[in-house]
Amino acid sequence: MNRIEMGDITPLMKGARKIVTECALVTPEETVLVITDSGRDLAVSYSLMQAAAEVGADVTVATMKERDAPGEEPPPQVRAAMLVSDVILQATSTVMAFTQAKKEACAKGARFAAMTGMIPEILTSPALIDTNFEEQQPIIKKMSKMVTAAKKARITTPQGTNLEMSLEGRTADSCTSILDRPGISTGMPDLEVYVAPVEDSVNGVAVIDATISSSGLVKNPVKITIKDGIVQRIEGGEDADKLRELLEKQNTPSVYQVAELGIGLNPNAQLRGAIIEDEGVLGTAHIAVGDNLVFGGNNKAPIHIDMVMKNPTVELDGKVVLKGRELYL
Repeated sequence: MNRIEMGDITPLMKGARKIVTECALVTPEETVLVITDSGRDLAVSYSLMQAAAEVGADVTVATMKERDAPGEEPPPQVRAAMLVSDVILQATSTVMAFTQAKKEACAKGARFAAMTGMIPEILTSPALIDTNFEEQQPIIKKMSKMVTAAKKARITTPQGTNLEMSLEGRTADSCTSILDRPGISTGMPDLEVYVAPVEDSVNGVAVIDATISSSGLVKNPVKITIKDGIVQRIEGGEDADKLRELLEKQNTPSVYQVAELGIGLNPNAQLRGAIIEDEGVLGTAHIAVGDNLVFGGNNKAPIHIDMVMKNPTVELDGKVVLKGRELYL
């Protein structure tokens, strides 16, 4: 790997400083761990390291071999570092939020910033630079309360999505982009409300026309047919083939379980093929398959794959709460 000079990261520092100071709320003398991998641009992790050092934190960058699948555990040496860190800034190619290492670190009080697929462009994007995350908190809280109170949800899109599911007894969670207490985790610059639907209640069709977390922007819409919470068919072009192959490779039926419904709420985010921004775009909704134990579901799986849809209409108990980019709260 080439050594990165300071000049290379100068344009990224405004965004890196915002993540460190306004989002992660890093304080002097805290122990900060930046995790990246061989599939990422090192400019991201080095800018985060520099921003944490400026605050006075004791910061380390751990660069590991890119994991083979979303949710795969980090190597032992990275896990060991996570368990002794106050703040973890995860800027890796694959999701770590569902790993045992992350769960153990948060149980010890670590604050965890999930930035899966983070690219330099996000550090200079309106999603991060122009968003006042504190001002967005009331919207996120209100949507979260409405999702928690709802018994049923329906999602439709112009491309043909028509899904119904039960949310009864399930508590919504949210990505706020602010780490304000020990043990908390959030995506950054993701703003969203998400929930684990009742596992066997999800029925209908999802047409994925934006992003799949394991492969990026969708070239041709992927049609996913779901019955009683389980994916029955995956149809489409190359993106569908990649998704089907990845799920088959896991060799367990648990990866076909619909695990999540998410509603994007960041008004400045845009679709760019990096899931940590894409799933938070206001005017999108997403579902996921795989693991959902960490946010109140009952399905344990080796992977978690998010799939984003454009221009949804989201109904809770028959009331429209989102239509395109318009919120009805």
